[in-house]
Amino acid sequence: MKIQSIDNKSRYLQDVIQLWGQNRTTLGLFPKDAFKERATKQEILIAIDSEAEFAGYLLFRTSYNRVTIVHLCIAPSHRGKGITKKLINKLKKITKDTYEGIGLYCRNDYGLDNMWSGNGFIPKGAKPGRGKDGKTLTYWWCDYGHPNLLSIVINQKLESKLCVVIDSQIFFDLYADDSLDNEESKLLLANWLESELELCITDGLFIQINSIDNEKERKLYRQFAEHQQFTVLPCKPDDLDDYQEKLQQFLSQKSISKSEINFHHLVRAIVSDSHIFVTRDSRLLNIANEFYEYFKLSVIRPDNLIVQFNEFTRNTKYQPTRLSGSSLEQVAIKKGEEEAITNYFYCPDQNETKAQFQQKLRRFLTNPENFICFKVVDAENKPLALIVYGKHNDYELEIPIIRVADSPLSTTLAQHLIFKSILHSAGENRQSTIINDCFLQEQVNQAIQEYQFIQVNDNFLRLNLAVVETADQLSKRLKKIASNPEKQYRFFIQLAKSIKQESFIHNIQDSANIERFLFPTKIIDAEIPNYIIPIQAKWAKDLFDEGLANQHLSLFAAKSELAFNKEAVYYRSAKTYGKLKAPFRILWYVSIDPSYAHVGAIRACSLADEVIIDKPENLFQIFQRLGVYKLSDISSINQDKDNNIMAIRFSYTELLNKIELRTIQKILNNPKITFQSLYRVDNHVFKQLYSSSTK
Repeated sequence: MKIQSIDNKSRYLQDVIQLWGQNRTTLGLFPKDAFKERATKQEILIAIDSEAEFAGYLLFRTSYNRVTIVHLCIAPSHRGKGITKKLINKLKKITKDTYEGIGLYCRNDYGLDNMWSGNGFIPKGAKPGRGKDGKTLTYWWCDYGHPNLLSIVINQKLESKLCVVIDSQIFFDLYADDSLDNEESKLLLANWLESELELCITDGLFIQINSIDNEKERKLYRQFAEHQQFTVLPCKPDDLDDYQEKLQQFLSQKSISKSEINFHHLVRAIVSDSHIFVTRDSRLLNIANEFYEYFKLSVIRPDNLIVQFNEFTRNTKYQPTRLSGSSLEQVAIKKGEEEAITNYFYCPDQNETKAQFQQKLRRFLTNPENFICFKVVDAENKPLALIVYGKHNDYELEIPIIRVADSPLSTTLAQHLIFKSILHSAGENRQSTIINDCFLQEQVNQAIQEYQFIQVNDNFLRLNLAVVETADQLSKRLKKIASNPEKQYRFFIQLAKSIKQESFIHNIQDSANIERFLFPTKIIDAEIPNYIIPIQAKWAKDLFDEGLANQHLSLFAAKSELAFNKEAVYYRSAKTYGKLKAPFRILWYVSIDPSYAHVGAIRACSLADEVIIDKPENLFQIFQRLGVYKLSDISSINQDKDNNIMAIRFSYTELLNKIELRTIQKILNNPKITFQSLYRVDNHVFKQLYSSSTK
């Protein structure tokens, strides 16, 4: 069977029109001239058998970033021969490099759900048809899996949590009222797990939801899936067909029917980046070991996950509290030290030799005008980390070497070094940071992903735009950056388009995600709320303010840089501000304290990621890994009538040049304000305050 496109002069065009005419009841009205127009644009694919007989056609259109299937019809004599799949695969092949995916509307009562889902399509929603009968139309979507802001944000988020895919039964259990039958599934909703565990689903779950006969139930389940903060994992579409066959063969060998499980959901879990599938299905649990050997996906019960999860958290390498009390120092590497530090930082497991490493480092040390080499040492002068800055161009900070020695602090140090580099690059008004070390360690790779670098060829790139701009201004800036012919910045074209959309500034979460992605960028017309939050100096010192902590910690003593914690948590009373909702920007006002200098001022800016109101002991259990607080510290906070307090989890903190109280009062036109409690400011005021601190 041959699949080809036709033009308006093809002898097969009349066959297409004739087949449509025979099936116009289901295909719908379509002007004959429109067939000629589509053919002229080569937007009709036909199937021809070995004897050149017309077998069927697919008519489509393209607009903006997607492909839409208008007609798909197979001649009766050729049905059941797999022609539909061949036509769709051809469409994918010719459009996947240019567009984001394929979409179409199809009536539910046509009974084609299995056909669409079998070809990689997912039901994304439904609406009444325009006909008199108002038959429900389902929108089916096949995503090409191109990197975009959403996928990047998802991937970065999953790096910081344990990502598990729940099966469909557990999903339905979580929706249902509490009972003995779903008690085990509900363990996954425990408050203490919220900051550590990411509950994920795949698009395949929507296929099962779509098969539910009751329209009201379908709608409720879909709403639950979309609005209960489940992360919908993207999968690799190129691998989907292959793994569908592999999974079907594997299940057949185990005498498990494809129809007995949510096959589409399970195969997408395999193809996703998750490594854990949580289920109560005894058929899958009984073959869990074999399943893992074949698909590298762990199948586990909810209660067993909790047990293993505790082990996971005990072994985590992220230790900000321990690091805060360390005595570490960053010092410049001197020429002649290459040999002494080589043993700590070269990578023999990646086939890097000592000679290669020494030669590379020596080249940087002999060129101090363009390269700066630092090491981090402990109190005994033992090297713990190494980083090299390349400054040979004005628009980019290059990192040709970044290494951490094997120590309990290696992961945290890698994260801190990279974030420090982003701040350093932005502080020098460079638009990007690029990491081109050929021998990246696992800890460094994790940190690179954590801070949302984009892989460009063999390098990792991150924009760090120190700008306060409107969405329109930022979009134009990104387009200009993406147009650089010397750099492969094409990704940012799509990002520029997303920001340009009228709805963007009204979507607080999307705007906040962009600010994280381009940090320290601030989108000044986005509807992200801004608050001045007072904090005592003793807490600011331990949570983010390195300037105040210098008497305790000598590492990276410059005032414009972040303390060690990638993220932190701050507790306050929930009495007045119980409706506070993340994300929002924070300007930290450090209250006057005679024990500290340069306080009574705004000293930092952060982005709030989460607000939780609960009892002190519950919040302490959730966030103890992030904090410097003891339970007694937060128990003393003024509690509301339900004995609850508020926890604000925040990240992406940048220290600012202090804004003194009299300056703040002048900008606010309020000479009496002293910031005893949280204070909201509009975007105009935020811009004035932030800009005055970063001049």
